Amino acid sequence: MGKRLHGTLILLLIMIMILAACSGDKAELTKTDDPKIENEAVSGKIVQDQDPSIEELIEGLPKPTETVAELVNADPGPFSGKKYEDLTAEEQAEAVNLLKELPKVGENPTDEEIELYWRKALALFHEDYPNPAEALGVLELEAFGSPDIEDERFQFRENLNVEILLDGSGSMANRIDGKTMMEIAKESIQEFASSLPEGANIALRVYGHKGTGSKADKQLSCSSNELIYEMNTYNANTLGQALNGINPAGWTPLAKSIEEAKKDLSSYKGENNTNIIYLVSDGIETCGGDPVAQAKSLADSDIQPIVNVIGFDLNAEGQKQLKEVAEAAKGIYSNARNQQELKQELERASAIAKKWTEWKRGAINSASDLKYDQLLSDIPRFGIQWGECNSNEKFNIREPLRVLRDEGHISRKAYKLLSDKTSERYSHILELDKVVYNDLREMANKNFETIKAEINRKYSENIDVK
Repeated sequence: MGKRLHGTLILLLIMIMILAACSGDKAELTKTDDPKIENEAVSGKIVQDQDPSIEELIEGLPKPTETVAELVNADPGPFSGKKYEDLTAEEQAEAVNLLKELPKVGENPTDEEIELYWRKALALFHEDYPNPAEALGVLELEAFGSPDIEDERFQFRENLNVEILLDGSGSMANRIDGKTMMEIAKESIQEFASSLPEGANIALRVYGHKGTGSKADKQLSCSSNELIYEMNTYNANTLGQALNGINPAGWTPLAKSIEEAKKDLSSYKGENNTNIIYLVSDGIETCGGDPVAQAKSLADSDIQPIVNVIGFDLNAEGQKQLKEVAEAAKGIYSNARNQQELKQELERASAIAKKWTEWKRGAINSASDLKYDQLLSDIPRFGIQWGECNSNEKFNIREPLRVLRDEGHISRKAYKLLSDKTSERYSHILELDKVVYNDLREMANKNFETIKAEINRKYSENIDVK
């Protein structure tokens, strides 16, 4: 009996040890840093991470834009504004990798798979199509002096003053067609200043031109804001010397430059002066200022300036901020990608100066002889910009998809279907371009303010493209 009891006790002890070991193993298997997951595992629930379905991925991307209003109001993609071949190697790789995040596509792609890749590619490369409503600002410049324009800024005044705000940050050392952006800016400003008529004044302020782009130099660079050529008539030697002393350096105190420009022009009230400001920047504010607020303050002042904001070879993020600056300043935004386009933007002020000179000489009383049909059908570079956006979009979408095809991430059939969609979109947008042209022609003989109201109503409404 004693032996039997002893054996039973040993057996029970062994079973307890086995059960304890199993419980320890289970505890190790279910242990996790997330209490919720641990509790669910202990309670017997199976927890698995599930990848989103194709349909869910599609729903998370913007719908393809199809109408004019959708196109011009859509957010531009992060890789828009340039040809794919002009993107840096890092940018190209980033675009490819973002598309690679999508599931692979085999030899028999579904409609949903093609739609997913199409939406993703379009979101990455959607161009910033010019809006006829935005182009009206350019039209006002071209119609400077016309009695049909109610805005007092565009009426002839006794004096004409132009101030240029030039970005001197380090990124202006980047090259376009073999020249640094700063070299291009200097040459363009010199050429523009030399074209101004006798009696017109010019001033030049540079910002961000001291220190370096390092954090140690940030305070120095952000405080560098200098009027290197005070408001005066053009003097080639003086302006040339001022420009020669400027080299690309540090950060971008954009807001401060606008604030200082307001001070520069404080003694030139709008009632007696036509004041034109050109803000040239290749990047966004990096010194913690609020350029939009400063632009609004400038617009609300008695200086009554005509503000032209030029984004010099800017990416989508930079264009977005500078457009907001231009809007707050009641001004005009344009994007110049090279020396020729920067020159064209500055030439608008030269055209105003020419009309102003003729008015001063008594050669014209007003610009009432302007024909709006001619102006509207020739909104500067509108059709060209629209076509460039359309063409860039078509080829830019294809290039990273081609890489994915060659690497086997998508099949040749999938690539062919997506390529066909770019061709279809290209043809569709060409037709939309004709619609815009006809819209403008139909408004040709109406009063400018009527035209402005109609175009704003038709193309500036909030459009949901999500």
